[in-house]
Amino acid sequence: MYDYFEIQAKIGITKHIGGLEATRKLLKWCKVDNLDYVLVVGSGNGVSAIKIHEMTGCTVVGIDLSEDMVLMAREKLKSSETGVEFIVGNAENLEFDNNTFDVVISESVTVFTDKTKSIPEYHRVLKDGGFLGLNEVTWISNPSHEIDEYCRSVMGLMAETEDVWLSLLMEAGFKNINSSVNRMSQWKQMRGDFELQSMDFFKIWGRFFNLYFHETEYRKSANRLAWEAIHIPKGFNHYYGYGLYVGQK
Repeated sequence: MYDYFEIQAKIGITKHIGGLEATRKLLKWCKVDNLDYVLVVGSGNGVSAIKIHEMTGCTVVGIDLSEDMVLMAREKLKSSETGVEFIVGNAENLEFDNNTFDVVISESVTVFTDKTKSIPEYHRVLKDGGFLGLNEVTWISNPSHEIDEYCRSVMGLMAETEDVWLSLLMEAGFKNINSSVNRMSQWKQMRGDFELQSMDFFKIWGRFFNLYFHETEYRKSANRLAWEAIHIPKGFNHYYGYGLYVGQK
């Protein structure tokens, strides 16, 4: 059976809470400009990394655990587009030298990692004075055991409160830390998801139906995920939002 990430990776879907509006805020807070060398951790199908390059003119390296996602991301690059590169990589063990990047951006990815490994790695590969920008699932109020367990077992994410996220950044050595926690708006999220996926909308659904009708394991996994989505704990959406966190090395 495929897990939550593998189901999305198979069809090439990338999404993060807050959509491009959240990305734009992170870029502003991290003072990204056309001279910066930026690492995007968990670049997925590449849309966010490409848009970051287009919006700022910066040079971008996107990494993702999924080889399928990296291949899909590379397919999006125009032949003349030299400011973006995609490679397979692990947030918990970055294969880059110390002091390599001006900015590290990670959106709805670090929450799926061992944060005691990934966040110190972000700090290590940043240049002195460089910025880390995170957009991650954040508990707005303390969740019940049922809701916390649902997140961990079904979605595979380990959400944290704002205080915990801030502590993780401080413990990794970041300073001048700023944060903003936002409640979820389902309408804004749907609009943001479509803005990110618009260029791939028909390809994504084409891949989904092809896999659903021709691959038994994928169909079973998708059906299981749909069943779990229907049986989501009551009041789930009231407990969490997304936090924007920026720290400087």
